Amino acid sequence: MTEPRVNILLVDDEPANLLALEAILEGLGQNLIRANSGTEALRQVLDNDFAVILLDIQMPGLSGIETAAAIRERERSRHIPIIFLTGMDKTQETMFQGYSAGAVDYLVKPLQTDVLMAKVGVFIELAQARQRLHLEIEERTKTAVEISMLNQALADKNRELELRSAELQDTIQELERYSYSISHDMRAPLRAMKGYSDVLLEEAVGNLSEEHRGYLERISSASMRLDRLIEDVLSYSLLSRSKFKLKAVDADALIREIIDQYPGFQQPQVDIRIEGKLPVVWANEATLTQCISNLLGNAIKFVPKGTTPRIRLRADPQDKEATIWIEDNGIGIAPNDRERIFGIFVKVHAVDSYAGTGIGLSIVRRAAEKMGGQVGVESVLGEGSRFWIKLKTP
Repeated sequence: MTEPRVNILLVDDEPANLLALEAILEGLGQNLIRANSGTEALRQVLDNDFAVILLDIQMPGLSGIETAAAIRERERSRHIPIIFLTGMDKTQETMFQGYSAGAVDYLVKPLQTDVLMAKVGVFIELAQARQRLHLEIEERTKTAVEISMLNQALADKNRELELRSAELQDTIQELERYSYSISHDMRAPLRAMKGYSDVLLEEAVGNLSEEHRGYLERISSASMRLDRLIEDVLSYSLLSRSKFKLKAVDADALIREIIDQYPGFQQPQVDIRIEGKLPVVWANEATLTQCISNLLGNAIKFVPKGTTPRIRLRADPQDKEATIWIEDNGIGIAPNDRERIFGIFVKVHAVDSYAGTGIGLSIVRRAAEKMGGQVGVESVLGEGSRFWIKLKTP
C-alpha cells in the first residue's frame, strides 16, 4: 500500500534559505509548504496538519521562539514537532528558550544534508504511522457501526422469525387437532359400512348374484383398508402431539413378548430369531412396541411370493447407546428409495402387490426421534434389508 504524503512546514524570512531547504528535502517525496514569516506560519498551522515544522529562530516581527510558543497555544497544533534552525551558536539560554517554547531539536546553519534528512525522516515516519492508525481506527469504527447495524437487523429478524414460528406452531397444532378429530370421526361411518356389508354377505347370500356379492366384498375390503389408513394417521398425529416419559426398557423381554403375542409372528408362517441378548434401552415402552411391531410387520410383508420370511434380530451396543438390527430375506430396497420410504404416504410398490398405507415407517422414524434416537436401513435390491433403530442406554 502506498504511504500517504504528509505536510512539512518550512519557515524562514530568507527566500534563499527556503529554496535550499526545499532542495534538500525534495527527495523525501512529501508536501513542502513555505512560510516567510511567523505570522504566515500561524496561518498555515490553522488550516493544515504537519508532520514537522522547520522554524528559523531569527525573523523580523514574530521570532521563531514567539512563533513556536503561539503554535503550542493552539489545540490543533500543540503536538507538532518543531526543529529550530539557527545561524548562531547554541547557548544555554537560547536552547532553554527554544525547548520551553516546544522545540524538539536544534540545527545550526549551514545545515548538514544527511543530518537534516534523517531527523525529518523520523518525523515523517511517525506522522505516516499516526495517519495509518487514524485510518485503521476509522475503518474499525465504521466496521463496528456496520456490525452493530447488522446485529440489530439480525435481532429484529430473529424476533420476527420467533413470532412467525410461534404463529406457525399454533397453526400446526390446530391443524393436527383438526386432523385428529376428523380422522377419529371418520372411523364410525367406515365401520358401519363394513358392518352392514358383512351382514348382507352373511344374511342375503342366497339372494345375491356373484357380481353383487363381489361389490359387497369390495366395499368391505375398501372399508378395512381405509380404516387401517385412518388408524395409522391417528397414530402418527398422536406421536406428533404426545409428550411421553422415557424410562429404562428391557428390549430383549419386550421384543420376545411382542413375538409371542402377535399371531402373525408365529411359526411356521414366519421364522423369527433373536441372536444373543438385546440390551436395556432408554425408551417409552408403548412407543418402542409400535416401532418394533411395524418393522417386523414390514419384514414379513415384503418378501417374494412363496417365500417364508426369515428375520434375525441382534444388538450392537456402543458407548451410551445401542443399535437394534432387524434383518430380513425380503425383496430389498433400491438405493434411491431408502430415504423416501420414511416419508409419510410413500409407497414404493403397487397396492395390489404389497398392501399398506405408506405411513408405517414414518411412524417408526417419528417415534424413534421422539425417544431421542434414530432409524435407518441398509439394503440391496433383491437380497433383503437390514433396518436399525439406535437408542440411548441408561
